[in-house]
Formats: sequence, structure tokens, C-alpha cells
Amino acid sequence: MDYIIAAHGRYAQEVKNSCQMITGQTTNIYAVTFTEEMGVTDVLDAYTAVYSPINETAIIVDIVGGTPCNAAQMFRAKHPEVKVVSGLSLGLIIPLSLGESLEGAMLGAKENIQFVEQKVNKTTVSDDGEEED
Repeated sequence: MDYIIAAHGRYAQEVKNSCQMITGQTTNIYAVTFTEEMGVTDVLDAYTAVYSPINETAIIVDIVGGTPCNAAQMFRAKHPEVKVVSGLSLGLIIPLSLGESLEGAMLGAKENIQFVEQKVNKTTVSDDGEEED
């Protein structure tokens, strides 16, 4: 499956870069950067430039209602097989780059939002930085 990730500013590119820092090179994740001088047509053109009808594709955007999302919905109107998901985050993209299903990665990303101090109180960190229960 191919993933087109899109967001305001360089967020999508930086999420991809950070993901590659952790998991290595990705071959199925394409970042679309939306800048202030761009319009919805520019974003649509960017989606079209990286979209391959041969592969199943999801467009993952940062927020609902933003230009990347609106362009994704317009793109989907012409390509109904494309899925559109909001909530772009590193916690969502890492599992996708490792082969997790979109649905599984979405569940994991939701679980990744938590009060960390509750977990820290139950976990100690060894001298070499590894977590121990």
C-alpha cells in the first residue's frame, strides 16, 4: 500500500524523515508539503504526481478541514478507491513503514496518546537507557 502524507508546512516531510531515522528508508511513503503560497489545486497536482493507480493508496493528512484534507477529499472524488485519514503523526507512520495495516496503525496511534507520567511511575530506566518494569 502507498501512503501520501500531507500537512501544513514541512510537517509531512519531517515526519517522513523522522520515520526513516528510526526504521530506515521507506519506499511507499510520499510526503506532500503545503506552503502558504500554494492553493488546493497545487496540492491536488502534488497528489496526482505521486499517485499510482496500480497500488492501493491512502492519503494521510494532519487535520480535518485544512487544505491538504480538502484536496484529499477532492482527489478521492475522482479516485474513490483512495482512503483519506486525518491525524498524521510519527506514531501512525512508523508502523505503516514496517508493514502494519492502516487500521492497525490507526489503533496503535490512538493508544500512543497517553499521560506518560503514569507509565514512567511503573517503569524504571537502566543505565544504558533501556526500560525495565
